[in-house]
Amino acid sequence: MKRILFSALAACLAVLQVDAQTRYLDEVFDEVTVTTDVVYGENITVIPALQGLPPAMEDLKMDVYEPTGDTETNRPLLLIFHTGNFLPPFVNGGVLGSKSDNWEVEMATRYAKMGYVVASCDYRLGWNPLASTQQERTLQLIQAAYRGVQDSRTAVRYFRKSEDTEGNPYGIDPDKIGMIGNGTGGYITLASATIESYNDIILDDTGSPITKFWYDPGDGSFIPMVIEGIHGDPDATTDTYAPASVGGFQLCAANHVGYSSDFNFQMNAGGALVI
Repeated sequence: MKRILFSALAACLAVLQVDAQTRYLDEVFDEVTVTTDVVYGENITVIPALQGLPPAMEDLKMDVYEPTGDTETNRPLLLIFHTGNFLPPFVNGGVLGSKSDNWEVEMATRYAKMGYVVASCDYRLGWNPLASTQQERTLQLIQAAYRGVQDSRTAVRYFRKSEDTEGNPYGIDPDKIGMIGNGTGGYITLASATIESYNDIILDDTGSPITKFWYDPGDGSFIPMVIEGIHGDPDATTDTYAPASVGGFQLCAANHVGYSSDFNFQMNAGGALVI
């Protein structure tokens, strides 16, 4: 009799333990399903320019993690952006710098087991840390960060577009989207969360130039490091080109025009942290 009562009590405790698990706070799924190399847009990379070639179009890719066996179809979406100093692995002096880094895989898996849809996103890389002057290095790095912001917002619009026109294949709630930045990705996601328009990049609240984002190109003038008519708007919804005097090649390609780039929150896991 005692054995029967003990077994019944153990069964009740097991049920209570399962019931105590809360979706989105606890890992309520055992497995995740990963769809790799999903193309969420395409835009111009300057990586070929580092080899003396013109910039070229590049597919923007991500890996999408979903809880296996989930029946919910209106789930919060988390977008994760990796570290890497805006350079490919090894070129950046380390082994990290892609959507398949260990940290990104681990976090995406954990959140997917909690019931979220998670996308670990690559974004455009490229600048020359060996440029001859500090001004040139800063200029290229700021422009690389700007492209990262454009790509992060492109990913948001991709999911909204897929929900609107493709039957919501990832089962997301387009009104519940967050970004997580790791290392360099923290700079991208923080900027993406705080920039409302192009002017937020180059002007302060009084309308005066933010001097650290302006420079002298060598002719005595004073111009922004990022120019909307050349590098595209912060959402990457415009087609823009370099001046004809330097080749006239395309520098930004419009993606998913007509959809909102807004998202609900941003979290840093290193990068752009303030103490």
